[in-house]
Amino acid sequence: MNKIITLDIAGLHIALTCKNTRLFNALCQRYRLFLIQGETQFQIEVAWENNTNLVGFSIPDISYLNNQVVLSGREFSGYCDVMERHASLVIGVTKPVAAVDYFFRVVFALMVFQTEGMMVHGAGIRHNGSGYLFFGHSGSGKTTVSRSSVNDEVLNDDLVALMPQGNTWRMYSTPFWNPTQVKPKSLAAPLTAMYRLIQDNKVYLESFKTGQALAEFMANIPIISSNPTQSECLMERCITLLRQVPAYRLHFLPDDSFWQVIAG
Repeated sequence: MNKIITLDIAGLHIALTCKNTRLFNALCQRYRLFLIQGETQFQIEVAWENNTNLVGFSIPDISYLNNQVVLSGREFSGYCDVMERHASLVIGVTKPVAAVDYFFRVVFALMVFQTEGMMVHGAGIRHNGSGYLFFGHSGSGKTTVSRSSVNDEVLNDDLVALMPQGNTWRMYSTPFWNPTQVKPKSLAAPLTAMYRLIQDNKVYLESFKTGQALAEFMANIPIISSNPTQSECLMERCITLLRQVPAYRLHFLPDDSFWQVIAG
């Protein structure tokens, strides 16, 4: 019989189902801060076939066909139909949690985009009740600014979800993290401003031209930015966001001095 884990991520209620008790318990532990009871909007079915000595999984190839996405790799076969709000994964590795987590990230990016939001490669921090998004490529300093913000609440230092609310946006944590990162909490905050991180020997803000801000922000939208059928919609959504939320380049040091510049 399938065992069901229900999660609330950015207001989306998602059911993860699997038959294996060991995997079920591991996923409950992994996503424990996001667990809820109640009805669900999306369903992800996971089948674990532990019939190989392969420990890890290879990063799968991703192909798109209208609203359907297929992921295929060594001992990894995933499928998602966004309109049907259903996804399935079959894995054959001895340590399945990482493979499930990778698939879940892909599916969630598709789900949140289909519901008018987007997942962003960035650090979300709640500072004095307001939400600030710090984005940039790997190594740009997202974990650094998160660990430096000792008096603030870190939603996630790698992947956050943005959802529109009228003429404003709200930022949500996601349960996706790696061992070197700050473990996320189930939090949300009104999105006040966004900052492209640039490590420097002094701290200051730099204005963004609209085209530059758009290009650099879109480069930090995982999964959706690689789907050519969604490029126009993604661009329009990012333009709307940048019109409603100010964005800057933030030159910073590896301490909390950047908050003084942000606060003005």
